[in-house]
Amino acid sequence: MKLTWLGQAGFYLSCENDLRIMIDPYLSDSLYLKNGESHRRMIPINEEYLNAAVDVLILTHAHGDHTDFKTLDCLLEKNPELTVLSARHVQTLLRERYGQGEGWMLFEPDTEVTIKEIRFRATFALHSDPCPIGVVIEENGRFYCHTGDTMFHRRLMQDYPRHAELFMVPINGKGNNMNAADAARLTDYLEPKRVFPMHWDLFERYSGDPEEFTEKLSTDSTEILRYPQYQEIIL
Repeated sequence: MKLTWLGQAGFYLSCENDLRIMIDPYLSDSLYLKNGESHRRMIPINEEYLNAAVDVLILTHAHGDHTDFKTLDCLLEKNPELTVLSARHVQTLLRERYGQGEGWMLFEPDTEVTIKEIRFRATFALHSDPCPIGVVIEENGRFYCHTGDTMFHRRLMQDYPRHAELFMVPINGKGNNMNAADAARLTDYLEPKRVFPMHWDLFERYSGDPEEFTEKLSTDSTEILRYPQYQEIIL
């Protein structure tokens, strides 16, 4: 699996069988234009990913830094056969804007779909948006987990496999997200091989401190990934 962090909760993944997956891309300035200084980007937009080839797009909830129509306009034009796995509220918004897409699937907790031998399972999340989700991606018996935006909830301890290859978790503690302490507590319980602290880098008002997460993590068996945005890594 190859992984690139797009900033915030956005990731681009390339599987061994060449299936290309994008999660929650925010590659515009739409929130700054709408809300002003509180949503000024702290990292640049890399337009390469607006033109990326994508097979599966996962949208965990409808907030604008996760479901961004300026980004989606580009991706859907570039990838007309795109499969979209989205939470219920997101799917409603997609249909209002674009009509019915042939490959658009409602993705709710415990829903599973297999695409080109890669299995996707939606997981529970607790957030300020209606019907949020996370996702577990299974490739050749290895698990890659993205919580979406969520508070700590004990159901997360059952919804995610222990000892996953990768666990992507928010740490900023604002906007109904886990703070560093709770993200570390969940990571300690799940003991993934690697953890990627996310959702702290994009807007100063909603930022967090990855060093605090590192300090609060107790397990010695988990590698903390701190790669910069837009750098491809091989897992």
